[in-house]
Amino acid sequence: MTTKISAPVLFFFLFLFSIYTFAEDRQTHAKTVRETVWTWDKPEFKNYELPSGYENESAVILARHQYIAATSKNRFRMNALLFGDVNRELYYTNIDRRMVKINDLSALTEFAELSFREEVKISGYMRSNSLKTIVGARVIKPDGSIVEVAIDEESVAMTEGKKEKETLKKVAIPGLQVGDILDYFVCDEMELETYNASPEIFTFFAPYPVLKYSIHCEFGNKLTVEYRSVNGAPEMRQTTDADNNYILDVEAENLMKVPLLEEMRWISPYRSLPMIHLYALNNTSKLIYKSPNARKSGMYKDLPYDEYLNDSKALLAAQEKQMFWMKETDKKVKKTVSAYIDQHPSMSDEERAALLYGALRFHWPNDYANYPRAKFVVRLQQLFKEYNVSHKLLFVTSRFGSRKDEVVSDDDLLTGLLANDNQLFFFMNRYRYAGEIPGIFQGETASTVEVVKYAMNKKYGIEGSTGQYEIPESKAGDNLLISKIEVNFQADNPTQLNVKRNLKCTGSMKEDYWSLVLYEDWDKEMREELGIEQTLMEELQENKSTRKQIDEYVSALEDRKKTQKDNVEMELTAYHGQKPNKVIDYSFGAIGTAINRPSLDYTVSYTLDGLVKNAGNNLVLEIGKLIGQQWEPDERDEKRNVEAYLPTAIRLDYEIEIEIPEGYTVEELDGLPSVYSNEFGGFCSGYKLEGNKLLVSASKIYEKSYVPVDKWNEMLLIAKKTNDFQAKTIILKKL
Repeated sequence: MTTKISAPVLFFFLFLFSIYTFAEDRQTHAKTVRETVWTWDKPEFKNYELPSGYENESAVILARHQYIAATSKNRFRMNALLFGDVNRELYYTNIDRRMVKINDLSALTEFAELSFREEVKISGYMRSNSLKTIVGARVIKPDGSIVEVAIDEESVAMTEGKKEKETLKKVAIPGLQVGDILDYFVCDEMELETYNASPEIFTFFAPYPVLKYSIHCEFGNKLTVEYRSVNGAPEMRQTTDADNNYILDVEAENLMKVPLLEEMRWISPYRSLPMIHLYALNNTSKLIYKSPNARKSGMYKDLPYDEYLNDSKALLAAQEKQMFWMKETDKKVKKTVSAYIDQHPSMSDEERAALLYGALRFHWPNDYANYPRAKFVVRLQQLFKEYNVSHKLLFVTSRFGSRKDEVVSDDDLLTGLLANDNQLFFFMNRYRYAGEIPGIFQGETASTVEVVKYAMNKKYGIEGSTGQYEIPESKAGDNLLISKIEVNFQADNPTQLNVKRNLKCTGSMKEDYWSLVLYEDWDKEMREELGIEQTLMEELQENKSTRKQIDEYVSALEDRKKTQKDNVEMELTAYHGQKPNKVIDYSFGAIGTAINRPSLDYTVSYTLDGLVKNAGNNLVLEIGKLIGQQWEPDERDEKRNVEAYLPTAIRLDYEIEIEIPEGYTVEELDGLPSVYSNEFGGFCSGYKLEGNKLLVSASKIYEKSYVPVDKWNEMLLIAKKTNDFQAKTIILKKL
């Protein structure tokens, strides 16, 4: 049953969209908004009883309602040439109200404070966009009494920087106690001239039980609204009002309960959890760039994939006309390419493609606002054509985004290039080598286009034959971490260990250590691969415009090195679950960005307490902890009800070499060997003695990057076998 909004309320929201709303006295306007929201005709917000069976929940969302209203209006402004200009601006309001029963101290701590950004303005020459936020809150006591929070008086501005610029406002909820109900809302009011509103994602899941959730949307008939329900979310009902404005409604009860997403392991929410994606687009605006394929005013449910593919192609084609500013970059790229080809005249097609990508990637300006992904892809395509490299443009979804048949925007499609039918190239690609495929694209079916002509004014965007390409999925051995750990006991303090840890990582396993890499390491490795003899410092000194910035650069480099040292210590702390005593040394042999050196090679030496304990004259070594902290499944993991998306299949190999101190022998080794495997991976370990060296090996493998819910227990078993090993100890017996 649809809950209708009363005529006075509807009149209020129509008034809300008028341009005069934003000029109204803020506190008076906020007071009007609060009075209106508190008097919503929504029965669920008047039912304060907690149903039986929820007493042990930390918090319960008794009711939640979202009200969204948007319209576009003509507005006269002076333009950049000081002529009168009329454009359709978007007025958008989103009110999200929730009524929460507080059952314990944990929930009380979470809901005892609200934070919000009161006002944001993004201005350009003669143009402006603004967001204003109004918050309301009231506490409902067990006896039914209601105390409204004086938000405007209670809120405190949070500032940052020397000029104490206001960033957020925070308000503590006075008098809130366990057993109370917090009834609060956040109202965002937007006036947008050169932007569309951010997409709405209505989520039908939550970390707390949600007993009733409803959504009501009203859109002016000059807007373009595109939406889709996925993963079992309910369908929205579409109607129109007397003025032919579009109305969407949906309700749900007892939403799916899942932990906070940031606390979940291996989650792809866009593919696993019920939600509705909705875009309200002001496509009649003359100031918002859009694809020639952009839909006209109206409601569009479940648009086919090809619509968004054409959008993406048309937007990519628009970059072809933006290459005038690439002259300086092109000059550097072609100088590097020519010099390399002169030294390597018999290059294969694959080597030529990698060279062009590497040179463009290396010289690409560090200004992603003016030199975005799309421009890089188009310029690389042009270089491939110029140097006779067989290629196709590639459009692909991410494994951690919408499925191909469930996209709701051209933003859901990422672009790259397929060269020689077997090499894939993507924008920048972080510290991967040329042609290395990021895990987010592996296993996806991409759309391809052989470019004949860019046609930015046509709906299809690019002329050329189309096709598909199945992006291969890597195996566990392609995403490998080999950890060689050398351990010896300090002679004067055998409870302290000297540790040298060397890591060689391939594929997705490199990503965990990128935070330790300096830009200068990448720059040096790329120069070596591209045959550029000039160093970065020599290049800075040669250029007049950068010569005067050298001192500033050197100072910034020193700061980055300090940050790197901190990151090294943080990585060791995360690995062992405790800080090292002292970091002695660390270095990179390679960072894995060169094709001929695809592995990241990192070595760190340090001292560590806590793994060795005295037992009379003997020593007890917690040997299992040398493989670092491992995932220990908790109760939430045991009850998981969502499929798992790993970054890739992975393998972790540990090779531990322990020097047995003179005067000791080692015992309790029989518990070290183990073997376990199932369809999704396994764990194995073993040991051998060679003179005064104890050599221990351990391997953990996750064979598949996707695990359905009914197979999740297989992953738990692998984790438990790993943890069994991690708990192992050995005894060094004094002779």
